[in-house]
Amino acid sequence: MNHTFKMILFYCVMFISLGLFWFLMAKPSSDLITLEPNVKLQCLSYAPFGKDDSPMDIPKGFRPSREQMEKDLAKLSQITSCIRSYSSVGLEELPEIARKYGLKMWLGAWISPDAKLTKKEIDTMIALAKENKDIIETVVVGNEALLRRDVSAAQLVGYIEEVKRALPDMVVTYADVWEFWNKHPEVAPSVDRVTIHILPYWEDKPISVDKALLHVKNIRDEMIKKIPDKEIVIGETGWPSEGRMREGAYPSAVNQAIFTRGFVKMAEEGGWKYNFIEAFDQPWKRMSEGAVGGFWGLFDADRADKHILHGFVSNFPNALWLFISSLALSLVGLIWLWGIPTCSCKKAPYWFAALFGGSVALTWQANAYWIVSRNNLEYAWAILCMSVAFVLWLKLVRFLITEELEMRGSMARFLDVITLSAPKTETFWEDVLHLLSVSIVLVMALSLAFDGRYLNFELGTLGIIATVYAVVYVSTERQEMNGLMEKTSGLILFVSALAVLLHESARNDFALNWVIMVIVLGSTLWMSPSKLCGIFKTFLILVIVALAFVLLKEGVYVKESWVAVCAADPSLAICQFRTILGKVIYLNYVGLSGIVVAIFSVLSGSYILGMLAIMMGLFCLLTFNGFLGAIIAVLGWWTVGYRLSEKCSL
Repeated sequence: MNHTFKMILFYCVMFISLGLFWFLMAKPSSDLITLEPNVKLQCLSYAPFGKDDSPMDIPKGFRPSREQMEKDLAKLSQITSCIRSYSSVGLEELPEIARKYGLKMWLGAWISPDAKLTKKEIDTMIALAKENKDIIETVVVGNEALLRRDVSAAQLVGYIEEVKRALPDMVVTYADVWEFWNKHPEVAPSVDRVTIHILPYWEDKPISVDKALLHVKNIRDEMIKKIPDKEIVIGETGWPSEGRMREGAYPSAVNQAIFTRGFVKMAEEGGWKYNFIEAFDQPWKRMSEGAVGGFWGLFDADRADKHILHGFVSNFPNALWLFISSLALSLVGLIWLWGIPTCSCKKAPYWFAALFGGSVALTWQANAYWIVSRNNLEYAWAILCMSVAFVLWLKLVRFLITEELEMRGSMARFLDVITLSAPKTETFWEDVLHLLSVSIVLVMALSLAFDGRYLNFELGTLGIIATVYAVVYVSTERQEMNGLMEKTSGLILFVSALAVLLHESARNDFALNWVIMVIVLGSTLWMSPSKLCGIFKTFLILVIVALAFVLLKEGVYVKESWVAVCAADPSLAICQFRTILGKVIYLNYVGLSGIVVAIFSVLSGSYILGMLAIMMGLFCLLTFNGFLGAIIAVLGWWTVGYRLSEKCSL
C-alpha cells in the first residue's frame, strides 16, 4: 500500500468520523413532545431591547423605538395572549401597542435603592394603569427587589400599599423567587396575589432538566400550602439555551424546548396561572448573569425563532459549518504527513487522535467564544486563547508525526527580558508561548474558583494546553526547566481545582473534566527540583488580605440587616460607606485601576506593585468581578513570582 493511498484512506476515515460526530451533536432529542400548533402561552416576559440595547441606558435618555416594539408585539401576538413588562419609565407607549395587537399586560414598576427613580417608576405605572384599564391584567410592584437587597421588606410593603391606594380596582402583586416569599412572610398580606419565580437552573441546588418540571410542581404546591389565603401565580419560569452547566443543570436549545413544551402542557392541564420567561434573548443580561443570562428567549436577539415551542430543535444548528471547519483544520496534518517517507500504521491512531481531537476542540471552543463573548475584553481573550491553543496544537501534531522534541520556554526567562535584566535569546517566543499558556489557565482557574457562578468552562482551550504539556513537555528535561514560578503555578492550579470541584460537585460533567485537565497541567508544572522560597509567607499575607475583603463584603456590603437600617436612616456613616462601596464595585473602579497597577508592576519589576496588583485582583475576585480580577492577579503574580525566583537563586 503506497504512501499516497494511505493518506487518502486516513482522511476518508477522518471525513466520516468528523461528519458522524457533528451529526450526533446536532441530532434532536427523542424526549421532545409536540404541542398543538395553535397553542398560546398565557403570558410572556417582554423586554423591548435589541442586541446592543440595555435598560441601564434609559436613565441616560435612551428609549426603545416604537417601530421595534410594533414588530416585536406583532410577532409575539402569534404565540401569547399577554406580555409582562418590568419597568414603566421609557416604555410609556407599550400598553397602546399591546392593545393594537390584542395583548393583555402584566404592567411592572422597577423598584431600586434609588428612591427618586423608584417614585418615578411608580408614578408612571399608576398613570399608565389608569389610562389602560382594559388591557392591564395586573400591576407588578417590583421584581426580585428583596433578592437583590435593594429595599427592605417594610419599604416594599410601603410601595405596594401606595399603589393599592392609587389603583383600588386593580390586582396588585410583587414578584420574587419563591424562597424570598418564605423569608419575608410580612409581604404576602399586602398583595392581592403572590407571584413566585421558579427557575430550576438557578436554584441554590440546581435541578437537571429531567427533574425540573416535577420541581416546579412541588414548589408551587408547597407555596399554596404555606400561603393558603392568597392566589399563587408563577411569575417566571423557563430554561436557558446557552451557558455554563451548573451541577446537573445543562443549558441547551434542546433542554430549553424539553422544559418549555413540558411546562406548557403541565400548566394547561393543571389550570395554573403563569408567565413564562422570556420572549427574546437579552444580551445585556450577560453583564450581570454571565453568558447564560442572555439566552432565555424563545426568539434570539435578532428576533429569529429558536423553535423552542414547535418544530426541529438542535443544540448545533450550524453543525455543517462546524464540520467543514473541523475538516479544514484536520488537513493541517498534511504539512508533515506528506513529508515523511513511510507511514507507520502503528502510529496512525495517535495522529488521528491528535488531528480529530484538536480540530473538534478548536472548532467547538471557537463556536462557544463566538456565542458568549459580549465586549472587547472578552473578544480579545477569545482571540488570545484560540491563538495559543492553535499554536500548541500544531506543536502536538508535529511532535507526534515527526518525533522531533519541541522546545519549551521559561516564565522567568521571559520576565528577564521584559525587566531588561537579560537580552532576548533565541528561546524568546517559546518563553512567550509558555508564559501565556500557563497564565491563561491560571486566569480560568482563579475566575472559576472565586467567582464561577456565571463563568463558562473553556474545555477546548484547556484540553489542548493540558494535552500538550502532558504529552510534549513532560520529559525530565522539561521538568528541570520548571522554576519557582512554574511550581507555584502548579500549586495554585491544584487548590483552584479542588475549590471548583467542591463548589460544582461531580454531577457537573463539564466541571469534572475541567478539574481533571487542570490537575494534569498542574502536575507537569509542579514536578520540579525548585524550592518555594518565600512563597508561603507571601501566600499568608494574601490570605489575610482576602479574609479582610470577605469580612468587608459579607459584614457590610451584602448583610441583609443593613438594608432596613439604611432605609430608616441613610445618613448613617455605615450606610454612606455602603453606598460608596456599592458604586466602587458596580463601576469596577478597583478593576480598572488594578490593570494599570499590574502593567506597571510587570514593566518595572516592582515586587510591591506586584503585591498591590494581586490584592486589587483579589478584591475584584471577591466582589463579583472575577474575570478581570483574575487577569490582574495573574499579572501581579508575574512580578511577585519573578522576584521570589531571583531571591531563590541567590
